[in-house]
Amino acid sequence: MRPLSQCSQRCALFSAIALSLATLPLQVSAGTVTGPGNTHTLNPGDPNELWDVTDQAELIIAPGGATSGIQVDNATVTGNGALLGGLFGIRLANTSTGTLTGGSIIISSTSGDAGVVASGSTLDIEGMTITSAGRGLSSTGAGSALTLRNTSISAGGEALELGDGASLVLDNVQASSDGSSGAGIALDISGGTAQVSNSTFNGSANGVAMTGGTLLLADSQVQATGTAMALAGNAASQPTATVTGSGSLISGSIGASVTNGSTLNVVGATVRGTGTGTSGGTGAGVALINGNLVLSQGARVEGTRHGIYLTGSAVGNNSIQIDASSVTASDGPAINAPLAGNADITVSNGSSLVGGNGVALQVGANAAVNLDVTGSSISGDIVGATLGANAATVNVTLGSGAQLQGAIINGTNVALSDASWLLTADSNVQQLDVGSGAVVQFGDGSAFHTLQVAGNYSGDGGTLRFNTVLAGDDASSDRLVIDGDSSGQTNVEVNNVGGAGALTSRGIQLVQVGGASNGQFDLIGRAVGGQYEYFLFKDAGDGDWYLRSELPVQPDPCDIDPTLPECEGPVEPPPEPEPVLRPEPGAYLANLQAAGGMFRLGYHHRQAGQNGGRAWARVDGTRSGFGANLQQLNVRGSSQALSVGTQLFGNERGSGVGVMLGSGNGSSTSTSVLTGYYARGKVKGNALGVYGTWRGVGGDDPYVGLYVDGSVQRAVFRNEVEGNALATERYDSKAWQGAVEVGYAVTVRQSGNSRVFLEPQLQVGYTRWDDVRHVERNGTLVHTADASGAFGRVGVRLSGVTRWDGSAAEVQPYLAANWLRNGSNPYVRMDDEAVDARIPRQRGEFSAGASVRFPSGLGAWAGLALERGSGYHQRSAQLGLSYRW
Repeated sequence: MRPLSQCSQRCALFSAIALSLATLPLQVSAGTVTGPGNTHTLNPGDPNELWDVTDQAELIIAPGGATSGIQVDNATVTGNGALLGGLFGIRLANTSTGTLTGGSIIISSTSGDAGVVASGSTLDIEGMTITSAGRGLSSTGAGSALTLRNTSISAGGEALELGDGASLVLDNVQASSDGSSGAGIALDISGGTAQVSNSTFNGSANGVAMTGGTLLLADSQVQATGTAMALAGNAASQPTATVTGSGSLISGSIGASVTNGSTLNVVGATVRGTGTGTSGGTGAGVALINGNLVLSQGARVEGTRHGIYLTGSAVGNNSIQIDASSVTASDGPAINAPLAGNADITVSNGSSLVGGNGVALQVGANAAVNLDVTGSSISGDIVGATLGANAATVNVTLGSGAQLQGAIINGTNVALSDASWLLTADSNVQQLDVGSGAVVQFGDGSAFHTLQVAGNYSGDGGTLRFNTVLAGDDASSDRLVIDGDSSGQTNVEVNNVGGAGALTSRGIQLVQVGGASNGQFDLIGRAVGGQYEYFLFKDAGDGDWYLRSELPVQPDPCDIDPTLPECEGPVEPPPEPEPVLRPEPGAYLANLQAAGGMFRLGYHHRQAGQNGGRAWARVDGTRSGFGANLQQLNVRGSSQALSVGTQLFGNERGSGVGVMLGSGNGSSTSTSVLTGYYARGKVKGNALGVYGTWRGVGGDDPYVGLYVDGSVQRAVFRNEVEGNALATERYDSKAWQGAVEVGYAVTVRQSGNSRVFLEPQLQVGYTRWDDVRHVERNGTLVHTADASGAFGRVGVRLSGVTRWDGSAAEVQPYLAANWLRNGSNPYVRMDDEAVDARIPRQRGEFSAGASVRFPSGLGAWAGLALERGSGYHQRSAQLGLSYRW
């Protein structure tokens, strides 16, 4: 940044130039044209002289015409392809006009200049090449105007200068200053108005320097070894620069400096600081000292060491408005205020702050910053420094869609409303307000964080999301620690991080309150770990808030008023808390139970008594119910299955081998009788199998005799479990199932066309499940590794048949009673803890139905069945068709 003393030096220089031009001639002229209406044309080969044009005269320079300087006083100069040189190129005063197209201006003296436009004069330059060992072109004084198009200008000092009251228009201009004979500034503005487009500025000190005036820079580039664009205001003048267009780039060791009331507007352009030094604002995109910065429409501020660097006096203020724009730093904070100074920062409309060192805002011990964020994102920590008794003032307001991902360290007043804050480390603030729609999330669960509020905490419908290992009292968890008072209402969400659940006593502390605990914290959603359900309690002793795996109960009236009549007598100790178990294990178990029996078919399931066929189809529907988990769960389910098969080869006695296909689905609801929470289970499966039957007919009746039947199936299932307020869990399961069945039918009664048969039966089988291991999103491991095992059935079937001669059908009603035994473990395990289910290993089955076979070979059957055991029941219905050829 330039010292303010340079302004007074340049202002004095402009005044001296204007005064000398107003009192022309400046030196003895070799060529003169003067008087109204007088015109002189300078042709190639004419003497190379210093020309003096005055009193409304006109000098015309033909292509190739050369001068050693032109002084113009209330006159006109027109040149096309002119070659200007000498101590100065062209100087205009007293409402003179100049138009130069093509050609060049070459100044070899370090004390010379390419030209001056003063006291209301106008100079238009098109397509020239200007080189000066001294200064370039300058415009000063009210009404003075300098316009350059398609021109390049290089100088040892300031390449272009603009003073009070004057104007400057540049289009497709390349201006540079190497500082060999001056300040090294490509464009120096102390006053007036400049409009620049499609141009490039390069200075050893500054590309653009302003101590006053107004600049509009569009689609242009400004570069410098030092500060690319320097705006230095003072008590009398505060310059304003507006940089627009995505093609505009301001780049230097410091991209731009804005001091003492100056204003820089960046609209869709980029300001970049490339310095790597360690002093001051080096490497900052923008450095402010009590200045104003406005970023909008996709503007970008980028820096190596700082995005924006702030400092200033205690009575001054920096103002930063970031609208739909971004501020980033590759190796440092996005915004850094390491020293004294004040700043008001607003970030809005999709803007972003990103710190390369993980810090979005750094505030020094003697600095004060107010940060207001809406609809934008901040990536990085917000850090306030402390120095002895001094501390930074860091007030943060997050609202209307704001997102902060980072810690707040030594924050002052922090308020959120309709915004989110994701902590990435422990944080501490003086005051915290969590308003409606706000979410404070304590990290992603990879580590546990503490948010400390040194003063008071207030909630107004916001939400705190804690990561917790849902286990016993000593489980790890995020925590909110309030040293002062708590007030208002706050929602609490809990994310289980690998906890297997456990019975708690005092509980897992989430919120600690050092002062008056008047705030209300309410658990929303569910907190589940393993089989356990957790609830949030306010401890009556210390006023802190704990998660406990027990059900909240209403306070004992005797604790409130011991004088009540029912409170007389000895005080009974409170009962031991009963753990509250979640309903999802019941849904997992119901899925397993439905899948295991969905395609379990025996001989009579396919043959409908002895009225079987070569091809068959069967539809089954079941409804079941059982209890689970200390009878806290009531599980109800239903399933449907369609099975079809055909005999590939066989004989008239009923022996043969066939294949079968099955498709089915089941659904269930597991409801907690304690909490009312429920979980829904769904299972869909398909099966492919083979079966074989050998039948030995006894006597002259085809229904009498021995049969031996066997089958093998492979089944695959897709499962879902959806709990209240929990994500849907999806998993697959697969099983092999095989069975062998033996029966022998004998005639127990015969009368005319009717016979009654009694058939003892025995079936044994085995189900082998592929190891099912599913990890829920809350970290609970669900597996059924010990669900495989044998099953068996023994029973008796009583049936009758009536035959009519001719074309009448045969009808066979039946009654059956069976004893069922399941040798496998009917358990699902949640984190290696078995789900306690009332599915007995032994139960009874009673069924009845009838089949009919027509002479055409078509058969049909229907039946009902009921299973019962201790705490278990199942009702089912069957309908089938067959065809014999």
